[in-house]
Amino acid sequence: MSYDGTGLGGWQRQLGRETVQEWLERALEYVGAGRTCVHGAGRTDAGVHALAQAAHVVLEKGPPTDRLHFALNTALPPSIRVLFAEEMPKDFHARFSARGKLYLYRIAAQEVLLPPLRRFFHWERRALDLSAMRRAASHIIGKRDFAAFATHPGIPRVRSTVRTIRGLHLFRTRFGIDLYVSGDGFLYNQVRTLAGTLVEVGRGKTHPDKIRDILESRDRKQAGPTLPPQGLFLVRVDYGDQYPPSRLLRRNHKAL
Repeated sequence: MSYDGTGLGGWQRQLGRETVQEWLERALEYVGAGRTCVHGAGRTDAGVHALAQAAHVVLEKGPPTDRLHFALNTALPPSIRVLFAEEMPKDFHARFSARGKLYLYRIAAQEVLLPPLRRFFHWERRALDLSAMRRAASHIIGKRDFAAFATHPGIPRVRSTVRTIRGLHLFRTRFGIDLYVSGDGFLYNQVRTLAGTLVEVGRGKTHPDKIRDILESRDRKQAGPTLPPQGLFLVRVDYGDQYPPSRLLRRNHKAL
């Protein structure tokens, strides 16, 4: 599925805010599938967008699978769209079967940004040093302890803060810089903090090689700011060879 996170409270159902999970569960009930729980591949935060989020649900009734996405889209707001639906093996789980994710963070670096674009970019008023940012990014790739780049989730951490960043690429665009980062998993606010730290390098406030010291410190205060959510997109979820993508999934991945 794909969604514009503007005005939404994120993926996870919560009191007092409209969320993607809540909308999908309402839509399923509306099309005759009954009350059920939709499990997403990840809990995107309020304001974060998705180009191809993945989710699963166990259904005993409702529209046929090949027509399900059409039916759901009639009950969803224009900001949320189910791209397709297919039957998966019983042991498939959208979150626990995932082998990695790809995120995009979009930065507009220009003196004036058109107002409609503010929903999908972080805005920097001056040009950034892309070469310095790329040099800094080279220190981030690999299996590392990313405690310094993760905001405390508000509850005690029970899992390791070690993650593997498989790729981190920065591209010049007509608006500024696009940052793509892929990995086996991400800590709370990790991508937005990585982006914030690289922006500090691009501004000339942080030396590119200081990234190694920040990683070794495991201290969140040493890294850069957590950038706002509107620049962040979940591009896709990868499931490896265990659950090879269908023709439709391959087509959507290629389009992204």
